Amino acid sequence: MSLYEEIRGQKGNKMRFINQGIRQLTKYPTGTPNFTIQRVFLIFKNDYPANLLGALKDVVENQHGAQYREMDSISGLVDFIAARQRRGREIKQLDFFSHGVVGSIELGYELDKNDSYRLRDAQANMFKPEAFAYGAKIHSYACRTGLGIDADFKVNETEDPHYERSLAQILANATRTTVWAFPRRSNYDTTYGTAAERGSVPGIRERDATDGQAMRNYLSRKTAYERKLIEHRKTLKDPTAQLPDEQAPQAPTPTVSEEERNLLAHDDSRALYERKIGFPLDALGAHRDVRSGDTPDGVPKHLLAYKPL
Repeated sequence: MSLYEEIRGQKGNKMRFINQGIRQLTKYPTGTPNFTIQRVFLIFKNDYPANLLGALKDVVENQHGAQYREMDSISGLVDFIAARQRRGREIKQLDFFSHGVVGSIELGYELDKNDSYRLRDAQANMFKPEAFAYGAKIHSYACRTGLGIDADFKVNETEDPHYERSLAQILANATRTTVWAFPRRSNYDTTYGTAAERGSVPGIRERDATDGQAMRNYLSRKTAYERKLIEHRKTLKDPTAQLPDEQAPQAPTPTVSEEERNLLAHDDSRALYERKIGFPLDALGAHRDVRSGDTPDGVPKHLLAYKPL
C-alpha cells in the first residue's frame, strides 16, 4: 500500500473502483462458450497487493464466469483494444471506474506509476473505431471526463464548458461510439449503500435474527401439528378429518425486506474478505451505482452523452 493510502486510511475507498467493476460485470449479458459474448475485467494492478489480486481473480473467473486481465500501463489497454479488432471480437461496452481530472482518466492517481497509467487525448486517439461494435457504448465514471475546461467549483453562466474539448468527446470521435461521462466530479460514496442504509445494518441484523427465530418456532409448531393431525385421522379412519378446535399454524410475516436482505448480503461479503485478505472485496459487487458529485456547479448533475462529431 502506498504512503498516500496509508495516511488516508482508505481501504474501503481503495476498493470502490473494484467493487463497482464487479457490479458492472453482473449487468453485462452472460458470456458464451464460443466467446460471441465475452466479459473481461481489466485492472491496473499497481498498489494492489498480490493476495487481493488473487482473490479478485477468483471472484471474477469462478463466481462470475468472466475473464480477468491485469494491466501495468495505459499502452497495455491500447494493445488490448487493438487485439479485439484483430481477433474480430468487437467491443460492445467499455466502462471505466477510476479517479479523473479534466482531460484525463487517472487509473493510477497519486501512485508511482501515475504517468504510465494515465489515459489522455493521445491514448484515446489510438483507440481504433474498428475495435468497437456498431452501437457500442463507453462509460467513464471518472471525475469530469465530460468537461472541457479546468473548473474546480463552478462554471459561471458566462463561461463555456467546452464539452467539445472534453476527453469524453475525444473518445467519442476516436472510437465512433457514444460516450457517457460526468461533467462534474463523480461520487462513489454510495458504493456500499447510502449513509442511512449503512447505518441501518445492525438493526436489520437484529430483525433478521428475530425473523429467523420466528420461522424456526413456526416450523416446529407446524411439524407438531401435522403429526397430531396424522394420528387423529388414523384414529378416526378418516383421511379428511380435521383437529377439533385447532388450526394449522400460520407462517410469520418477515419484517426484513428483500432489499434489506440484499444489503446484508453485500455487508457479509465485504466482512468475509476483510477477514480473509484484509480488504472489503465484495463478490456481489457494489451495492449502488456511481452518482454525480456536486462540483463544479453550473453544469448538469448527471451523465451526459457525447456522440461522434
